[in-house]
Amino acid sequence: MSQLHSLVSTVIASAMDRAAKGAGKGDLAQGLLAGLRRLRTMVGVQAGYAAACSLDDAIHEVVVERSLDAFGSSGGATVLIPGRSPRVLRACAILEDAAMSCLALNAYFPGNTALNLSVRLMAERLVDCLGGVPEWCAVMDELHCHEAEDEEAASEERWTSVAVH
Repeated sequence: MSQLHSLVSTVIASAMDRAAKGAGKGDLAQGLLAGLRRLRTMVGVQAGYAAACSLDDAIHEVVVERSLDAFGSSGGATVLIPGRSPRVLRACAILEDAAMSCLALNAYFPGNTALNLSVRLMAERLVDCLGGVPEWCAVMDELHCHEAEDEEAASEERWTSVAVH
């Protein structure tokens, strides 16, 4: 398990470093949301709606944990998810690619451990990047904002070869 954690952490950290060049924290947050959205879409296409909802639950778990941690120190204040800037496309592309790399790792480890770890680490990085805990409804809006378009694009043959094995 430590080998998997190290591998997934390295993929995400490397992508964050590359995406950070010329991007602000808001761009990185949008990139992380794009990566989480890509994972959710691919899981939904390959394994169904219930499986996609389980990823929502994993992200929600991180948000709740961080909210409880922050409650004592900051009174539980939430932060806004920043809007998109012109530089966001690069960060989104890099972090979506990292998400797909983590999904490909899922084929080499038992169960869905690589997928679950990827979602958790990306969600934790999102909260870190925002500098606080976002409203859960805002996170859900971001994860579901292009759902129909994403599912149609993901169902094309070019994506399914890299998806859940």
